This record gives sequence, C-alpha cells and structure tokens, in this order.
Amino acid sequence: MKRKDVTREALHRAALRSTRASAALENRSVPVGVTRSERVERFLAARKQRI
Repeated sequence: MKRKDVTREALHRAALRSTRASAALENRSVPVGVTRSERVERFLAARKQRI
C-alpha cells in the first residue's frame, strides 16, 4: 500500500467522526454547535503539552 500524507484538518475531521460514532453507540449524542468551556480548553491544552 502506498504511503499517503494526512493533513491536520483530515485528522481533526476523523476525530470528530469517531467521537460522534462512539457517542451514538452509547445512546448519547453530541449536539451540533457545542463549544467547549474555558476550563475544558485549559485541561486539553495542559494534556497536549505533556504528550
């Protein structure tokens, strides 16, 4: 199989699709237009720095 470069945007879309699919399997849903709180954004930023 030929190697293919994947853009950051493509990875982001795949993560969103996966999150929605996972939520659907658990009989939950992610409402359209949901925004993360400032606290969640800080938490995710701190996690990203550690990785």
